[in-house]
Amino acid sequence: MSKKLKILFISPPFGEKGQMSKGLPIAPPVLEYLAGLTWKVWPDAEIELLDANKEHFYPEQVDADLVCFTVLTPQAPWTYRMADRLREMGKQVVLGGIHVTALPDEARRHADAIVLGEAEHIWKELLDDASKRKLKPVYNGGFPELKDLPFPVTNLWKTRYVYGYFQTSRGCPHRCTFCSVHNFFGGKVRMRPIDEVVREVAQSKWRLFWGIDDNIWGVNIKRSIELYREMSLNIKRKWWFGSGDLVTVQHPRADELLKYARKAGLTAVLVGWESSNLRSLEEYKAVNKQGRARRDAIKKIRDHGIEVMLFIMVGGRQDVREDFEGILKLCDELKVSAHPVMTTPFPGTELYEMYRDYLIPGLDWDSYDGNHAVFEHPTMSVEEREDLIIDLRARLFTIPKILTRMFQVSWKGFPMSHITSWMIQYPQGRAFNEFARQRLKKKANMERLQVAK
Repeated sequence: MSKKLKILFISPPFGEKGQMSKGLPIAPPVLEYLAGLTWKVWPDAEIELLDANKEHFYPEQVDADLVCFTVLTPQAPWTYRMADRLREMGKQVVLGGIHVTALPDEARRHADAIVLGEAEHIWKELLDDASKRKLKPVYNGGFPELKDLPFPVTNLWKTRYVYGYFQTSRGCPHRCTFCSVHNFFGGKVRMRPIDEVVREVAQSKWRLFWGIDDNIWGVNIKRSIELYREMSLNIKRKWWFGSGDLVTVQHPRADELLKYARKAGLTAVLVGWESSNLRSLEEYKAVNKQGRARRDAIKKIRDHGIEVMLFIMVGGRQDVREDFEGILKLCDELKVSAHPVMTTPFPGTELYEMYRDYLIPGLDWDSYDGNHAVFEHPTMSVEEREDLIIDLRARLFTIPKILTRMFQVSWKGFPMSHITSWMIQYPQGRAFNEFARQRLKKKANMERLQVAK
Protein backbone atom coordinates (compact mmCIF):
# COMPACT_ATOMS: atom_id res chain seq x y z
CA MET A 1 0.00 0.00 0.00
CA SER A 2 1.57 3.20 -1.12
CA LYS A 3 -0.35 5.65 1.04
CA LYS A 4 -3.18 6.15 3.48
CA LEU A 5 -6.51 6.05 1.65
CA LYS A 6 -9.44 8.22 2.73
CA ILE A 7 -12.79 6.86 1.59
CA LEU A 8 -16.24 8.44 1.85
CA PHE A 9 -19.24 6.12 1.38
CA ILE A 10 -22.53 7.89 0.63
CA SER A 11 -26.11 6.60 0.74
CA PRO A 12 -28.07 8.96 -1.59
CA PRO A 13 -31.41 10.50 -0.59
CA PHE A 14 -34.78 9.17 -1.70
CA GLY A 15 -36.53 12.56 -1.62
CA GLU A 16 -37.82 14.04 -4.85
CA LYS A 17 -35.05 15.96 -6.63
CA GLY A 18 -32.70 15.05 -3.82
CA GLN A 19 -34.46 17.02 -1.09
CA MET A 20 -33.25 15.78 2.28
CA SER A 21 -35.94 13.85 4.16
CA LYS A 22 -36.03 12.34 7.62
CA GLY A 23 -34.97 9.07 6.04
CA LEU A 24 -35.46 5.58 7.37
CA PRO A 25 -34.71 4.54 10.95
CA ILE A 26 -32.44 1.84 9.50
CA ALA A 27 -28.69 2.24 9.11
CA PRO A 28 -27.96 2.03 5.33
CA PRO A 29 -26.94 -1.64 4.99
CA VAL A 30 -24.61 -1.44 2.01
CA LEU A 31 -22.45 1.24 3.61
CA GLU A 32 -21.92 -0.66 6.84
CA TYR A 33 -20.99 -3.74 4.88
CA LEU A 34 -18.62 -1.91 2.53
CA ALA A 35 -16.85 -0.46 5.55
CA GLY A 36 -16.29 -4.00 6.85
CA LEU A 37 -15.15 -5.21 3.43
CA THR A 38 -12.76 -2.26 3.10
CA TRP A 39 -11.06 -2.91 6.43
CA LYS A 40 -10.75 -6.58 5.52
CA VAL A 41 -8.71 -5.82 2.37
CA TRP A 42 -7.27 -2.37 3.29
CA PRO A 43 -6.99 -2.31 7.11
CA ASP A 44 -5.36 1.15 7.20
CA ALA A 45 -8.06 2.94 5.20
CA GLU A 46 -9.79 5.95 6.78
CA ILE A 47 -13.55 5.55 6.34
CA GLU A 48 -16.43 7.98 6.65
CA LEU A 49 -20.10 7.04 6.19
CA LEU A 50 -22.75 9.59 5.20
CA ASP A 51 -26.51 9.10 4.89
CA ALA A 52 -27.72 11.95 2.70
CA ASN A 53 -31.30 11.30 3.84
CA LYS A 54 -30.33 12.51 7.31
CA GLU A 55 -27.29 14.73 6.75
CA HIS A 56 -26.63 17.60 4.38
CA PHE A 57 -23.98 16.81 1.81
CA TYR A 58 -21.70 19.53 0.51
CA PRO A 59 -19.29 18.32 -2.20
CA GLU A 60 -16.98 21.28 -1.59
CA GLN A 61 -16.32 20.05 1.96
CA VAL A 62 -15.30 16.52 1.00
CA ASP A 63 -11.87 15.51 2.27
CA ALA A 64 -11.43 12.06 0.73
CA ASP A 65 -9.36 10.36 -1.94
CA LEU A 66 -12.28 8.23 -3.07
CA VAL A 67 -16.04 8.82 -2.92
CA CYS A 68 -18.34 5.80 -3.38
CA PHE A 69 -22.10 5.85 -4.00
CA THR A 70 -24.45 2.88 -4.02
CA VAL A 71 -27.36 3.70 -6.31
CA LEU A 72 -31.01 2.63 -6.57
CA THR A 73 -33.00 3.95 -9.54
CA PRO A 74 -34.83 6.89 -7.85
CA GLN A 75 -31.51 7.98 -6.32
CA ALA A 76 -29.69 8.21 -9.66
CA PRO A 77 -30.32 11.87 -10.65
CA TRP A 78 -29.07 13.29 -7.33
CA THR A 79 -26.11 10.91 -7.34
CA TYR A 80 -25.12 11.89 -10.87
CA ARG A 81 -25.24 15.60 -10.03
CA MET A 82 -23.09 15.17 -6.93
CA ALA A 83 -20.68 12.82 -8.74
CA ASP A 84 -20.19 15.34 -11.55
CA ARG A 85 -19.40 18.11 -9.07
CA LEU A 86 -16.95 15.93 -7.17
CA ARG A 87 -15.12 14.93 -10.34
CA GLU A 88 -14.84 18.57 -11.39
CA MET A 89 -13.02 19.10 -8.09
CA GLY A 90 -10.59 16.27 -8.89
CA LYS A 91 -12.16 13.63 -6.61
CA GLN A 92 -12.26 10.01 -7.69
CA VAL A 93 -15.84 8.71 -7.84
CA VAL A 94 -17.06 5.10 -7.89
CA LEU A 95 -20.69 4.13 -8.51
CA GLY A 96 -22.26 0.75 -7.81
CA GLY A 97 -25.61 -0.80 -7.03
CA ILE A 98 -28.63 -2.17 -8.86
CA HIS A 99 -29.21 0.88 -11.08
CA VAL A 100 -25.57 0.97 -12.16
CA THR A 101 -25.61 -2.72 -13.06
CA ALA A 102 -28.87 -2.22 -15.00
CA LEU A 103 -27.63 0.84 -16.94
CA PRO A 104 -23.82 0.75 -16.96
CA ASP A 105 -23.36 2.98 -20.01
CA GLU A 106 -25.45 5.72 -18.39
CA ALA A 107 -23.60 5.47 -15.08
CA ARG A 108 -20.13 5.48 -16.64
CA ARG A 109 -20.66 9.07 -17.82
CA HIS A 110 -20.71 10.20 -14.18
CA ALA A 111 -17.94 8.13 -12.60
CA ASP A 112 -14.27 7.34 -12.76
CA ALA A 113 -15.22 3.71 -12.22
CA ILE A 114 -18.37 1.63 -11.91
CA VAL A 115 -18.85 -1.70 -10.14
CA LEU A 116 -21.09 -4.26 -11.80
CA GLY A 117 -22.50 -7.02 -9.64
CA GLU A 118 -20.99 -7.55 -6.20
CA ALA A 119 -17.82 -6.11 -4.73
CA GLU A 120 -16.06 -8.88 -2.79
CA HIS A 121 -13.85 -10.22 -5.59
CA ILE A 122 -12.71 -6.87 -6.97
CA TRP A 123 -12.66 -4.52 -3.97
CA LYS A 124 -8.99 -4.84 -3.10
CA GLU A 125 -8.00 -4.36 -6.73
CA LEU A 126 -10.19 -1.27 -6.95
CA LEU A 127 -8.73 0.26 -3.80
CA ASP A 128 -5.19 -0.50 -4.95
CA ASP A 129 -5.93 1.29 -8.22
CA ALA A 130 -7.57 4.22 -6.42
CA SER A 131 -4.52 4.70 -4.22
CA LYS A 132 -2.49 5.19 -7.43
CA ARG A 133 -5.24 7.26 -9.10
CA LYS A 134 -5.41 4.66 -11.87
CA LEU A 135 -8.97 3.43 -11.62
CA LYS A 136 -10.25 1.22 -14.43
CA PRO A 137 -13.57 2.29 -16.01
CA VAL A 138 -15.37 -0.95 -15.05
CA TYR A 139 -14.93 -3.59 -12.35
CA ASN A 140 -17.09 -6.68 -12.77
CA GLY A 141 -17.42 -8.36 -9.41
CA GLY A 142 -19.49 -11.35 -10.46
CA PHE A 143 -21.35 -13.41 -7.86
CA PRO A 144 -19.07 -14.82 -5.15
CA GLU A 145 -19.89 -17.51 -2.64
CA LEU A 146 -21.02 -16.08 0.69
CA LYS A 147 -18.56 -17.72 3.05
CA ASP A 148 -16.30 -15.70 5.38
CA LEU A 149 -17.97 -12.39 4.62
CA PRO A 150 -16.86 -9.45 6.77
CA PHE A 151 -19.26 -8.23 9.45
CA PRO A 152 -20.85 -4.79 9.07
CA VAL A 153 -19.16 -1.85 10.81
CA THR A 154 -21.79 -0.20 12.99
CA ASN A 155 -19.94 2.53 14.91
CA LEU A 156 -19.11 5.11 12.23
CA TRP A 157 -22.44 6.95 11.99
CA LYS A 158 -22.91 10.59 12.95
CA THR A 159 -26.66 10.13 13.24
CA ARG A 160 -28.74 7.74 15.34
CA TYR A 161 -30.69 4.79 14.01
CA VAL A 162 -33.18 2.35 15.50
CA TYR A 163 -32.43 -0.68 13.33
CA GLY A 164 -29.35 -2.48 12.09
CA TYR A 165 -29.47 -5.22 9.49
CA PHE A 166 -28.31 -8.74 8.69
CA GLN A 167 -28.28 -10.85 5.54
CA THR A 168 -28.39 -14.65 5.30
CA SER A 169 -28.73 -15.06 1.51
CA ARG A 170 -28.65 -13.18 -1.76
CA GLY A 171 -31.22 -13.69 -4.49
CA CYS A 172 -34.79 -14.98 -4.71
CA PRO A 173 -36.18 -18.21 -6.20
CA HIS A 174 -39.05 -16.37 -7.89
CA ARG A 175 -38.77 -14.50 -11.20
CA CYS A 176 -41.35 -11.74 -11.01
CA THR A 177 -41.31 -9.41 -14.01
CA PHE A 178 -41.24 -6.27 -11.85
CA CYS A 179 -38.18 -7.28 -9.80
CA SER A 180 -34.50 -6.92 -10.68
CA VAL A 181 -33.24 -9.12 -7.83
CA HIS A 182 -33.05 -12.36 -9.80
CA ASN A 183 -30.87 -10.85 -12.53
CA PHE A 184 -28.83 -8.62 -10.23
CA PHE A 185 -27.74 -11.55 -8.06
CA GLY A 186 -26.80 -13.78 -10.97
CA GLY A 187 -29.95 -15.81 -11.49
CA LYS A 188 -29.49 -18.09 -8.50
CA VAL A 189 -29.77 -17.94 -4.72
CA ARG A 190 -26.64 -18.16 -2.56
CA MET A 191 -26.73 -18.75 1.19
CA ARG A 192 -24.35 -17.83 4.00
CA PRO A 193 -23.17 -20.44 6.49
CA ILE A 194 -25.61 -20.49 9.39
CA ASP A 195 -22.94 -20.26 12.08
CA GLU A 196 -21.56 -17.05 10.53
CA VAL A 197 -24.99 -15.41 10.48
CA VAL A 198 -25.65 -16.34 14.10
CA ARG A 199 -22.26 -15.05 15.23
CA GLU A 200 -22.72 -11.76 13.37
CA VAL A 201 -26.13 -11.01 14.88
CA ALA A 202 -25.08 -12.11 18.35
CA GLN A 203 -22.04 -9.81 18.30
CA SER A 204 -23.84 -6.79 16.80
CA LYS A 205 -24.55 -3.75 18.95
CA TRP A 206 -28.08 -3.52 17.49
CA ARG A 207 -31.14 -4.89 19.30
CA LEU A 208 -33.54 -4.38 16.41
CA PHE A 209 -32.76 -5.53 12.89
CA TRP A 210 -33.99 -5.52 9.33
CA GLY A 211 -33.39 -8.93 7.78
CA ILE A 212 -32.59 -7.79 4.24
CA ASP A 213 -32.86 -11.16 2.49
CA ASP A 214 -35.12 -10.84 -0.53
CA ASN A 215 -37.03 -13.84 0.80
CA ILE A 216 -36.46 -14.72 4.44
CA TRP A 217 -37.91 -18.23 4.21
CA GLY A 218 -38.71 -19.05 0.57
CA VAL A 219 -35.26 -20.17 -0.55
CA ASN A 220 -35.08 -23.46 1.33
CA ILE A 221 -37.55 -24.17 4.13
CA LYS A 222 -35.38 -26.87 5.73
CA ARG A 223 -32.44 -24.49 5.90
CA SER A 224 -34.65 -21.65 7.20
CA ILE A 225 -35.94 -23.83 10.06
CA GLU A 226 -32.37 -24.82 10.95
CA LEU A 227 -31.24 -21.17 10.82
CA TYR A 228 -34.07 -19.95 13.05
CA ARG A 229 -33.55 -22.81 15.49
CA GLU A 230 -29.88 -21.87 15.85
CA MET A 231 -30.73 -18.19 16.21
CA SER A 232 -33.29 -18.97 18.92
CA LEU A 233 -30.72 -20.97 20.89
CA ASN A 234 -27.78 -18.58 20.56
CA ILE A 235 -29.23 -15.06 20.30
CA LYS A 236 -31.22 -13.51 23.11
CA ARG A 237 -33.27 -10.30 23.34
CA LYS A 238 -32.85 -9.29 19.72
CA TRP A 239 -35.72 -8.82 17.28
CA TRP A 240 -36.10 -8.31 13.56
CA PHE A 241 -38.42 -8.03 10.59
CA GLY A 242 -38.06 -9.00 6.93
CA SER A 243 -39.77 -9.88 3.64
CA GLY A 244 -41.09 -13.23 2.47
CA ASP A 245 -43.47 -15.02 0.12
CA LEU A 246 -46.80 -16.65 0.95
CA VAL A 247 -46.45 -19.99 -0.81
CA THR A 248 -43.78 -21.13 1.69
CA VAL A 249 -46.24 -20.61 4.56
CA GLN A 250 -48.46 -23.22 2.92
CA HIS A 251 -45.75 -25.89 3.15
CA PRO A 252 -46.42 -28.89 5.45
CA ARG A 253 -43.62 -27.69 7.76
CA ALA A 254 -44.91 -24.09 7.91
CA ASP A 255 -45.98 -24.25 11.56
CA GLU A 256 -42.52 -25.43 12.53
CA LEU A 257 -40.98 -22.68 10.42
CA LEU A 258 -43.10 -19.95 12.01
CA LYS A 259 -42.58 -21.27 15.54
CA TYR A 260 -38.82 -21.05 15.24
CA ALA A 261 -38.95 -17.78 13.30
CA ARG A 262 -40.78 -16.14 16.19
CA LYS A 263 -38.42 -17.72 18.73
CA ALA A 264 -35.53 -16.35 16.65
CA GLY A 265 -36.91 -12.84 17.11
CA LEU A 266 -39.05 -12.33 13.98
CA THR A 267 -41.73 -9.79 14.90
CA ALA A 268 -43.12 -8.73 11.50
CA VAL A 269 -42.96 -9.75 7.86
CA LEU A 270 -43.72 -7.89 4.64
CA VAL A 271 -45.30 -10.51 2.37
CA GLY A 272 -45.62 -10.25 -1.38
CA TRP A 273 -49.35 -10.10 -2.08
CA GLU A 274 -48.48 -8.08 -5.20
CA SER A 275 -52.06 -7.66 -6.50
CA SER A 276 -55.66 -8.81 -6.07
CA ASN A 277 -56.16 -8.51 -9.83
CA LEU A 278 -55.46 -11.91 -11.45
CA ARG A 279 -54.55 -10.32 -14.78
CA SER A 280 -51.92 -8.21 -13.03
CA LEU A 281 -50.57 -11.21 -11.11
CA GLU A 282 -50.20 -13.05 -14.40
CA GLU A 283 -48.46 -10.08 -15.99
CA TYR A 284 -46.06 -9.95 -13.03
CA LYS A 285 -45.50 -13.76 -13.17
CA ALA A 286 -46.37 -13.79 -9.47
CA VAL A 287 -49.23 -16.31 -9.39
CA ASN A 288 -47.23 -19.33 -8.24
CA LYS A 289 -45.55 -17.50 -5.36
CA GLN A 290 -49.00 -16.85 -3.84
CA GLY A 291 -49.95 -20.50 -3.42
CA ARG A 292 -53.54 -21.75 -3.29
CA ALA A 293 -54.50 -20.37 0.12
CA ARG A 294 -52.77 -17.05 0.66
CA ARG A 295 -55.46 -15.63 2.96
CA ASP A 296 -55.11 -18.66 5.25
CA ALA A 297 -51.33 -18.22 5.12
CA ILE A 298 -51.63 -14.65 6.41
CA LYS A 299 -53.85 -15.78 9.28
CA LYS A 300 -51.37 -18.54 10.12
CA ILE A 301 -48.48 -16.06 10.34
CA ARG A 302 -50.42 -13.75 12.66
CA ASP A 303 -51.64 -16.64 14.80
CA HIS A 304 -47.98 -17.36 15.52
CA GLY A 305 -47.56 -13.85 16.91
CA ILE A 306 -45.91 -12.29 13.86
CA GLU A 307 -47.28 -9.07 12.38
CA VAL A 308 -48.05 -9.04 8.64
CA MET A 309 -47.89 -6.22 6.11
CA LEU A 310 -48.85 -6.78 2.48
CA PHE A 311 -46.62 -5.52 -0.30
CA ILE A 312 -49.06 -4.48 -3.02
CA MET A 313 -48.57 -2.78 -6.37
CA VAL A 314 -51.44 -0.88 -7.91
CA GLY A 315 -51.99 1.18 -11.04
CA GLY A 316 -50.48 -1.32 -13.49
CA ARG A 317 -51.81 -1.47 -17.02
CA GLN A 318 -54.04 -4.43 -16.15
CA ASP A 319 -55.47 -2.76 -13.05
CA VAL A 320 -58.78 -0.89 -12.87
CA ARG A 321 -59.95 1.94 -10.64
CA GLU A 322 -61.71 -0.46 -8.26
CA ASP A 323 -58.41 -2.14 -7.42
CA PHE A 324 -57.36 0.90 -5.37
CA GLU A 325 -60.47 0.74 -3.19
CA GLY A 326 -60.12 -3.03 -3.03
CA ILE A 327 -56.83 -2.76 -1.13
CA LEU A 328 -58.49 -0.93 1.74
CA LYS A 329 -61.30 -3.49 1.87
CA LEU A 330 -58.76 -6.33 1.81
CA CYS A 331 -56.79 -4.89 4.71
CA ASP A 332 -59.94 -4.33 6.76
CA GLU A 333 -61.06 -7.90 6.06
CA LEU A 334 -57.69 -9.50 6.92
CA LYS A 335 -56.98 -6.98 9.72
CA VAL A 336 -53.50 -6.31 8.35
CA SER A 337 -51.65 -3.32 6.99
CA ALA A 338 -50.25 -2.86 3.50
CA HIS A 339 -47.44 -1.07 1.77
CA PRO A 340 -49.16 0.09 -1.43
CA VAL A 341 -46.87 1.39 -4.17
CA MET A 342 -47.48 2.52 -7.70
CA THR A 343 -46.50 -0.18 -10.18
CA THR A 344 -43.05 0.88 -11.37
CA PRO A 345 -41.15 -0.72 -14.28
CA PHE A 346 -37.53 -0.42 -13.16
CA PRO A 347 -34.76 -0.61 -15.76
CA GLY A 348 -33.24 -4.04 -15.99
CA THR A 349 -36.56 -5.81 -15.37
CA GLU A 350 -38.82 -7.71 -17.73
CA LEU A 351 -41.67 -5.35 -16.87
CA TYR A 352 -39.61 -2.38 -18.08
CA GLU A 353 -39.32 -3.98 -21.51
CA MET A 354 -43.04 -4.83 -21.51
CA TYR A 355 -43.95 -1.22 -20.66
CA ARG A 356 -41.24 0.52 -22.68
CA ASP A 357 -43.62 1.80 -25.37
CA TYR A 358 -45.93 3.27 -22.73
CA LEU A 359 -43.36 5.13 -20.60
CA ILE A 360 -44.04 8.84 -20.22
CA PRO A 361 -41.24 10.74 -21.99
CA GLY A 362 -39.18 13.34 -20.16
CA LEU A 363 -39.35 11.83 -16.67
CA ASP A 364 -36.13 11.56 -14.73
CA TRP A 365 -35.33 8.48 -12.67
CA ASP A 366 -36.38 10.11 -9.38
CA SER A 367 -39.98 9.72 -10.54
CA TYR A 368 -39.46 5.93 -10.40
CA ASP A 369 -40.00 5.86 -6.64
CA GLY A 370 -43.28 3.98 -6.24
CA ASN A 371 -45.22 7.20 -5.69
CA HIS A 372 -45.54 8.45 -9.27
CA ALA A 373 -47.27 7.04 -12.33
CA VAL A 374 -44.56 6.78 -15.00
CA PHE A 375 -46.44 5.10 -17.86
CA GLU A 376 -49.65 5.54 -19.80
CA HIS A 377 -52.69 3.52 -18.71
CA PRO A 378 -55.55 2.36 -20.98
CA THR A 379 -58.28 4.06 -18.90
CA MET A 380 -56.73 6.12 -16.07
CA SER A 381 -54.68 9.29 -16.32
CA VAL A 382 -51.44 9.91 -14.44
CA GLU A 383 -53.11 12.40 -12.12
CA GLU A 384 -56.03 10.08 -11.37
CA ARG A 385 -53.76 7.18 -10.39
CA GLU A 386 -51.61 9.40 -8.18
CA ASP A 387 -54.69 10.89 -6.51
CA LEU A 388 -56.10 7.41 -5.89
CA ILE A 389 -52.97 6.05 -4.22
CA ILE A 390 -52.65 9.15 -2.02
CA ASP A 391 -56.28 8.78 -0.92
CA LEU A 392 -55.78 5.06 -0.29
CA ARG A 393 -52.72 5.64 1.90
CA ALA A 394 -54.43 8.40 3.87
CA ARG A 395 -57.38 6.12 4.70
CA LEU A 396 -55.17 3.10 5.37
CA PHE A 397 -52.92 4.74 7.96
CA THR A 398 -55.27 6.55 10.30
CA ILE A 399 -54.40 6.18 13.99
CA PRO A 400 -57.56 4.15 14.78
CA LYS A 401 -56.84 1.69 11.95
CA ILE A 402 -53.19 1.33 13.00
CA LEU A 403 -54.21 0.56 16.59
CA THR A 404 -56.95 -1.85 15.54
CA ARG A 405 -54.53 -3.84 13.40
CA MET A 406 -51.84 -3.77 16.07
CA PHE A 407 -54.10 -5.41 18.65
CA GLN A 408 -55.16 -8.13 16.21
CA VAL A 409 -51.69 -9.72 16.38
CA SER A 410 -51.67 -12.89 18.51
CA TRP A 411 -50.52 -12.35 22.07
CA LYS A 412 -47.87 -15.02 21.42
CA GLY A 413 -45.83 -12.16 20.02
CA PHE A 414 -46.42 -9.73 22.90
CA PRO A 415 -44.96 -7.23 23.37
CA MET A 416 -42.37 -6.93 20.58
CA SER A 417 -44.62 -7.84 17.63
CA HIS A 418 -47.12 -5.24 18.80
CA ILE A 419 -44.43 -2.62 19.33
CA THR A 420 -42.95 -3.40 15.91
CA SER A 421 -46.39 -3.08 14.34
CA TRP A 422 -46.63 0.50 15.59
CA MET A 423 -42.99 1.29 14.76
CA ILE A 424 -43.55 0.24 11.14
CA GLN A 425 -47.06 1.54 10.50
CA TYR A 426 -46.95 4.97 12.13
CA PRO A 427 -43.74 6.29 10.45
CA GLN A 428 -44.90 4.83 7.14
CA GLY A 429 -48.22 6.67 7.35
CA ARG A 430 -46.39 9.85 8.29
CA ALA A 431 -44.06 9.51 5.29
CA PHE A 432 -46.99 8.94 2.94
CA ASN A 433 -48.75 12.01 4.35
CA GLU A 434 -45.61 14.09 3.84
CA PHE A 435 -45.45 13.03 0.19
CA ALA A 436 -49.13 13.99 -0.21
CA ARG A 437 -48.44 17.43 1.29
CA GLN A 438 -45.46 17.99 -0.99
CA ARG A 439 -47.47 16.96 -4.04
CA LEU A 440 -50.32 19.31 -3.08
CA LYS A 441 -47.83 22.14 -2.57
CA LYS A 442 -46.26 21.46 -5.96
CA LYS A 443 -49.65 21.50 -7.70
CA ALA A 444 -50.57 24.79 -6.00
CA ASN A 445 -47.31 26.39 -7.13
CA MET A 446 -47.89 25.27 -10.71
CA GLU A 447 -51.41 26.69 -10.66
CA ARG A 448 -50.10 30.04 -9.38
CA LEU A 449 -47.53 30.12 -12.18
CA GLN A 450 -50.24 29.46 -14.77
CA VAL A 451 -52.41 32.23 -13.35
CA ALA A 452 -49.44 34.62 -13.39
CA LYS A 453 -48.87 33.90 -17.07
